[in-house]
Amino acid sequence: MMEILFLDYLLSKQGILKIAQLVILLVAFACVRSTWYNSIYAYGFYEGVTLGYSVTIVLYLLLTVFGLQKKASFVNWLIAEFVLDTLGFIFISTGSIIAALKSFEVPVLIAASVCGLLVSYLLVGSVILSFVATQRPQPADPSV
Repeated sequence: MMEILFLDYLLSKQGILKIAQLVILLVAFACVRSTWYNSIYAYGFYEGVTLGYSVTIVLYLLLTVFGLQKKASFVNWLIAEFVLDTLGFIFISTGSIIAALKSFEVPVLIAASVCGLLVSYLLVGSVILSFVATQRPQPADPSV
């Protein structure tokens, strides 16, 4: 019988990290969106980064859950995830630092920047796991 959903990734360390990153990024986005400070350029950037990376995570999770990794063997998915997490770390940490500096001591904005820094730490963990996974020898048969 053919499987439609491949939930193995969601139950792995990488999948759990991605889901945690998604939830925390959506909380950070909601924190910024709920204030009138989102019209300030720094928070507009932070809002765009959190929403953009959230969409990217959702797309990546959908691709892995529906088994595109097994169908598109011409893409090295381990390196794709490594690059995704590295770029996410750069953008999220930059946006969080800028948001923390421009928080104007508003508790909701401080919470948004703390959420972004927490996601940055989760991204570092994900980058390390991706790097370790790329160092392991891969099976020659892509169907395994």
